Amino acid sequence: MAKKKWASQTGLTLIELLITLLLLAVIASLSSNAFSNLIPRHRALTAMTTFRGLFQFARTTAIYSQRTVTVCALTSAQKCTRDWSGDRRIAVFYDNNQNRYLDEKDEGLRLLDWPARKGVVSWRASLARTYINFLPQGNTWQNGTLYYCPANGDVRHANALVLSHSGRSYHPGDSNGDGIREDRKFKPLSC
Repeated sequence: MAKKKWASQTGLTLIELLITLLLLAVIASLSSNAFSNLIPRHRALTAMTTFRGLFQFARTTAIYSQRTVTVCALTSAQKCTRDWSGDRRIAVFYDNNQNRYLDEKDEGLRLLDWPARKGVVSWRASLARTYINFLPQGNTWQNGTLYYCPANGDVRHANALVLSHSGRSYHPGDSNGDGIREDRKFKPLSC
C-alpha cells in the first residue's frame, strides 16, 4: 500500500492574521504620534540654529573688521523693526549713518528671508531696541531674547535664543522637565 503524503500548511490561520493586523495597527498609531511632533520640533530647532549662526556671523565680522555690525528685521521700507514675524528680511549690515535703515550708504553683509509659514519670531531686548549692535570687541550693550513660536501655536515646540551682553547666545532649556522650554528667567515660554 502506498503512503499518503500530507500537504503541509504554510499560511496563517485567521486568528494569527487578525492578531498580526492588530499589532501593526497599534504600532502605526504609536509611531504616528511620535512622527507628528518630529516636524514642528525640527522647524523650531532649525529656526534657532539659523538665527544663532547669523548672530555668530555678525559678532565675528564685528571683531575681525573692528566695526560695529547691526542685525535687525526689516520692514518693507528697509527700517529696523522689533517684529521679526511675517515674511521679513533679517539683515546683517554696517549701518554707516546709524539711522537703523538699510540704505544706499550702508554695506549689506547678509540677508535672510524668513517665511511666515515656518512660525512667528519676535525680538525682545533691554532698552526696547529694534536692532542688535555687535561692537568691535564682540560684545553688545543690549541683551535680549529671540522667541520662536510654531505656526500652529503649540508651546511644546516653542524655542528661544538668549543673547547676552558678551555677544554670545545660548538656548535656554527645560529645567523642570515639563516639555516646555523656559526663558532666561526660568518662566515657561508662551505663544
